[in-house]
Amino acid sequence: GDSSTPTNDEGSGSDAGGTPEYTIKVGHTLQEDTPAHKAWLLFEEQVEANSEGRIAVELYPNSSLGTERVMFEACQMGTLEVAYGTTSVLANFDKNMEVLDLPFLFEDEATARAAITGELGTAAAANLGDIGLINLTYMENGIRHVTNGSHPINTPDDLRDLKIRTMENSIHMSSFTHLGASPTPMAFTELFTALQQKTVDAIDIDLNLAWFNKFPEITKYVTMTNSFYSPHLVLVSTAFWSKLDPQQQQWIRESFNVMQKFERETIRKNEAMIKQKIVEQGGEVIELSPEERQRWVEATRSIAEDFADAVPPAVIQEIKDTVSKK
Repeated sequence: GDSSTPTNDEGSGSDAGGTPEYTIKVGHTLQEDTPAHKAWLLFEEQVEANSEGRIAVELYPNSSLGTERVMFEACQMGTLEVAYGTTSVLANFDKNMEVLDLPFLFEDEATARAAITGELGTAAAANLGDIGLINLTYMENGIRHVTNGSHPINTPDDLRDLKIRTMENSIHMSSFTHLGASPTPMAFTELFTALQQKTVDAIDIDLNLAWFNKFPEITKYVTMTNSFYSPHLVLVSTAFWSKLDPQQQQWIRESFNVMQKFERETIRKNEAMIKQKIVEQGGEVIELSPEERQRWVEATRSIAEDFADAVPPAVIQEIKDTVSKK
């Protein structure tokens, strides 16, 4: 046909099949079978479809580009377009993020999500532009629980002297010290072996990540503490984002919305399945009553004051207001 009317025959795809204008490299530390990576596959599909191939996406899971810290730095320098990682590690770059790491902030995921998609999430990310990063959306692995291989844990006393692996994060470490455990920060990649060899006894982890790393095989007692929410950020390099026109930015934002919705639904469905499987495998899932959980809250109450310089009391009040409004 006439060259000015695009047809859907073989030949018309040559532009879309040509070289994309931009390639978004995305780095993260999670495995391919996690809800997060599946969400990133959906993002890739969405962006490439929305932009008709003008923007390509390349995914690098499994820490193949390094640790979260290394990827955040690459993003700051503009050598990586998108880094996906925890607010806990980003708190080393921006103290504002520490507010999201306070223990027992949220009693469940619904409350956490309401706060993070509202003013709290916005306030926490307010200064990232100063260090060359933009947070385009918050994702999650789910809320974290205490899981261990030695005995059922119901109260903070049951944690006494257990070596618990934490993230490299001062609030997390301080929280477990207050609870009577011995926090041991270590890289995620070393964790399975450390649990097998009893270098550490326990971990604080969400159900999805525990399950897809086969941790329940060696840590058969899961206590539903809802200890830390530890959201993930989708960090885009400011250098990269500023090159895009508004339409391209819009395609990417829309793709993130689809991905976030998918990930949250997957996490919710998986959690029910994982609890059931742990019990089927001879493990034990310990649910805490509100009164029992309150003992954990009390044991860590002073943490907020310890970190008041990083986390202004007004922000903590805002969280409490958000939580009580839900």
